[in-house]
Amino acid sequence: PESDIYHKSNELYGIYFAKQAIVKQDRCFLVEGYTDVISMHQSGVENVVASSGTSLTIGQIKLIHRFTNNITVLYDGDPAGIKASIRGIDMLLEEGMNIKVVLLPDGDDPDSFARKHNATDFQAYISENEVDFIRFKTKLLLEEAGKDPIKRAELIGDIVRSISVIPEPIVRSVYVKECSQLLHVEEKLLVSEIAKQTRKLTEKESKPVTDTPLYPTPQDISEKKLPSEPEAPITDYDSFIPQESKEGQE
Repeated sequence: PESDIYHKSNELYGIYFAKQAIVKQDRCFLVEGYTDVISMHQSGVENVVASSGTSLTIGQIKLIHRFTNNITVLYDGDPAGIKASIRGIDMLLEEGMNIKVVLLPDGDDPDSFARKHNATDFQAYISENEVDFIRFKTKLLLEEAGKDPIKRAELIGDIVRSISVIPEPIVRSVYVKECSQLLHVEEKLLVSEIAKQTRKLTEKESKPVTDTPLYPTPQDISEKKLPSEPEAPITDYDSFIPQESKEGQE
């Protein structure tokens, strides 16, 4: 559970035991649950961490980035789970990380797949089946959109948003060229839309934060209008004495 010492959003399960292997292989496998990490370690794959079932956070991403720039995300065959998790991958792109995706065989998750294979077979499967994230996301959403023009337009907007957060212009250019071919959309249109998204992000980051001061400034005091005539001092104190009390005094 969360506490003053343990913050789940800043931790990755297995990072302590995985960090040396991550640095050595210059790659981190990212899975969802701790059982996936345990089974992969037992099969000989040590450069693996888990997000513990939560969406990726900036703190977790920066923790991985300390050891490598390369991440391979392992997915099981559940389409709903894949669609839910890819929404958080844009944060990895924003950090300038290289992201690959591996879709495991139907019926397998990293836990069950690792228990069936040794480290050599596991690594061989990864090498043969890993796909660049943008390409993976584009093909996945294309299958969902089909020939529906509205869904295809939404898909293009989604891909544009993902490409626009990539900090390296050359990398963005490569993705634009590839996605133009996959989506059958002119490159200049994608470039134009990405430029719009980039401007929005820049404006959002540069927008100053204005705080309301706790106390008035000297300027506020000097500009404050004084009453045109001072209020007359109260001299008729008898008016505040109830009538009954006045009669009793008499």
